[in-house]
Amino acid sequence: MDDLVELTGISKRTIYRYFRSKNEIVESVVVDFITDISQKIEVTQDSATNPLEQLYNMVTVITGNIKLLEPLFLYDLHKYYPHLWEKIERFRAERIQQVFEKCFIDSGQDYFREVHPKIFTTALLAGIRAVVNPVFVIENKMHIENAIQSLFNIFLYGIVKGEEK
Repeated sequence: MDDLVELTGISKRTIYRYFRSKNEIVESVVVDFITDISQKIEVTQDSATNPLEQLYNMVTVITGNIKLLEPLFLYDLHKYYPHLWEKIERFRAERIQQVFEKCFIDSGQDYFREVHPKIFTTALLAGIRAVVNPVFVIENKMHIENAIQSLFNIFLYGIVKGEEK
């Protein structure tokens, strides 16, 4: 709370006029964050001209917004507010599944190899849970946006250079 007072210049008394507890503040930040990202993803999906652009736009929105949050905030959220972390997990799982499955279905085989969308999204979500989490990022001294970008690059382009043999 002292950090929040220092950053905003608002007294604790004023903050508690609008929020009953620190937990309510944290929950409000998470809900606003999810709502904001969801709206931005929706806008970029509607403006995309093809499935690859849709995926690229989604990753850009996520990485652009996630870097606004400090890794320690995400770590504390993961550790001390597991119900809110689970809310984030559900949101990202549902949104990623929607976007990828729509891209697979809409594009046919014009853009993607023949892969079952559920298998792809399940594997991607497992990778996200393992890599794009505060503990992994902090322990490996990474920036979370780099972890996201690397993971999506691996899933979209693989790790092999050159043409497929």
